Amino acid sequence: MLDLIASLLVRGLNMVLHVTPMGFNLWIGRKIGAVVYLFSAKRSAVAYSNIKAAYCLSTKTSSEKKTPQEINRLVKMTYENMCETFVEILSMTKVNKEYINKYVTVRGMERIERAAKNPNGMILVSAHFGNWELSTATSAAKGYPLHVLTRDQKMKRLNELLNMIREMMGNTVIRKGADVRTLFKALKSGKGIGLLADQNGGAHGIISDFFSRPASTVIGPYRLAQNSGACVLPAFIHRTRGPYQELVLEEPMFIGRKEDITPYLEKYNQLLEKNIRRSPSRWLWMHKRWKMTPVKYVMVLDDGKKGHLKQSLQAVRQIERYRKDEGFRREHLKVEILRVRFKNKTAKTIFDLSNLFFSGSRKKGLKSLEKALEKENYKLLSTRYADVIVSTGSAMAPVNLILKAENYCRNLTILDPGFLRRNKFDLVVVPRHDYAGRRFDPERTIVTELAPNLIVSGQTRAPKQAGESACVGLLFGGDNRYFSFDAGLTKSVARELVKISGAIGAELRVTTSRRTSPASEDTLRETLKNSRGKLQFVSGKEDTDEHTVQKILGASDVVIVSGESISMVSEAVTSGKSVIVFMPRKKTRRLTKYEKFVNNLEEKGYIETARPEDISEKVLGIMPDVLNGRKKAPILDDNERIYKKIYKLF
Repeated sequence: MLDLIASLLVRGLNMVLHVTPMGFNLWIGRKIGAVVYLFSAKRSAVAYSNIKAAYCLSTKTSSEKKTPQEINRLVKMTYENMCETFVEILSMTKVNKEYINKYVTVRGMERIERAAKNPNGMILVSAHFGNWELSTATSAAKGYPLHVLTRDQKMKRLNELLNMIREMMGNTVIRKGADVRTLFKALKSGKGIGLLADQNGGAHGIISDFFSRPASTVIGPYRLAQNSGACVLPAFIHRTRGPYQELVLEEPMFIGRKEDITPYLEKYNQLLEKNIRRSPSRWLWMHKRWKMTPVKYVMVLDDGKKGHLKQSLQAVRQIERYRKDEGFRREHLKVEILRVRFKNKTAKTIFDLSNLFFSGSRKKGLKSLEKALEKENYKLLSTRYADVIVSTGSAMAPVNLILKAENYCRNLTILDPGFLRRNKFDLVVVPRHDYAGRRFDPERTIVTELAPNLIVSGQTRAPKQAGESACVGLLFGGDNRYFSFDAGLTKSVARELVKISGAIGAELRVTTSRRTSPASEDTLRETLKNSRGKLQFVSGKEDTDEHTVQKILGASDVVIVSGESISMVSEAVTSGKSVIVFMPRKKTRRLTKYEKFVNNLEEKGYIETARPEDISEKVLGIMPDVLNGRKKAPILDDNERIYKKIYKLF
């Protein structure tokens, strides 16, 4: 029934369009396209993503990249031109040789004349570009009729109407799926075949660059030409003004029997790209042309917090591992870390609140992002392409979601992004202390005991050499909204380390965080100068070595960590060393997430806790068993949990 109704509507439209001027018909088509664009959210998102990838990945300078506004205009024009072409096709019952001679200019006519002389026929290869149906009609009108390979539409009556239009000028329709011998027979009799070769080639295609991005390219036309002796003639039709068009015929390609067909399909891709760049809105960008590309782009959003970046990079490690296990090479994954810079705190606050409501909207989200970020930072983020976006922390969650919509890609966030945003991410990695008592979609959520980090589980268990002294590491944090490090606490922790060093001559390796106050750093330095063993002190604010924590954990037998830093505690536990956690002074009476996190790890035997003034007693009590190997901390590795769900991003 739907087929009948559609057929009657289209035939009725054809009867009207047959008698109205072509210029008017084209105007109607563009107006229809503008309406279709408004109601085609999914396909327009695919088109936007394709255009962004094509122009942002294939250009060297930022000035050549297309801005979001330019891409949006181009997507709308693509819809207008697509419907303009469709209406023109329905108007082609009025097209005859006189019409073609008047409105279509052929550039490179001598090329089709040369190709037609080939005794084994020619294959005119075009694309979903401009009015490709008119290009085959033009070929027939100029004396070179084609056997046109077509895909049947789902609606049979509508399909027959289109085939009637295709055959009006003398072409013959061959339905896709027909016996390949039909094609060979036509070519062997010296006739021509017309087909399209610009869409995704699927699993059987050959990977070839298209707009500087590997894409699966169909091999049928080139293999057919090779086996039959036919030549390949690329053809592209451009609308110059209204109904006036220019059919561009490229140099014919002759493929030897034993030649590799790859250079020929690469040449076709280059020609197609050249013609698209000339008239970018004339190509059908809505198709998932790069669906089979082996190269994926990962964008990591950096909020400036070192711990958050490390967590994001651990997720990237699992992506790298997954891709490797899937058989892809290292160079098939492109990772880019982009710093997000807000204009000021007020702009960030307004941005956070506003994006609770439209973070999934590409246009509104980008406008709010532009208002919130520094000018150059917005320009950088909006002109970068990604297949996967990774971020850590609630502050980056709305930025992640906006860029996800803008790139039409997948995304992952670490830590709870907030109730209203949880189900908008493809994957959410949540430490257990954030997960308990909150509503998460279990299919999208990965619950971990620790915060993800870059420490490789168990690989820091370096055995002690004979005569080598014991080593104690300290990861010392700083004030946050719930805890503080006053002078008394800082001095107490430092004195406890001096006691340990004095008792067993232990080497001390100490590092602070960027949150550590200058006063606390000065107190630590001055007090630790009295230690008996060797001292290594690294200021977090001045540290330029990204492996400092890894080195301290690798050298230490026992690690002491301040409990207000979930990331530092997580790194220490992942190392597989014996870990002692102390809590700074509390500013609040409520039970904090930091305490819940530490209590959970202690209950499961991964850490031990101590008051600041009892650290030396705890360390000296366990050190003998640690050094002789009788005490080994259990290894906790959350990475496997993350790895098992990474497939959802691809």
